[in-house]
Amino acid sequence: MTDKPHVSGLRTLGAPAAPKTKKPRRTPEEKALAAKAVETLRSEFARALALKQKLSGEQNASADLKGRDAGEAEKLRSIVASLEGMSRFAIAMGMLTPQENRAIWAEHIKLGLYEGWR
Repeated sequence: MTDKPHVSGLRTLGAPAAPKTKKPRRTPEEKALAAKAVETLRSEFARALALKQKLSGEQNASADLKGRDAGEAEKLRSIVASLEGMSRFAIAMGMLTPQENRAIWAEHIKLGLYEGWR
């Protein structure tokens, strides 16, 4: 009537799953497209970090004149939203795997993508 599920082990909620290290099988054309997608996404992240730095500099320069600029956080959020959209597109088109995408995000988060958010 009611079967109890068989539990093979204990999993802590929020614990990361075992990493998958299997690389996708790609044709030479797909490899070239994936490399171009990685290069393009990294250049967009670099552009976003440069824009973030510029916005921060502008905000610091004008802080005495007009007080705290609430628009800076919104501008940063729109930059990150744009990067998220590009990432989703690359994954949906099969140009990047989620693992490749996470590696790019982790690299740029360490470079300060989210620093300064309130």
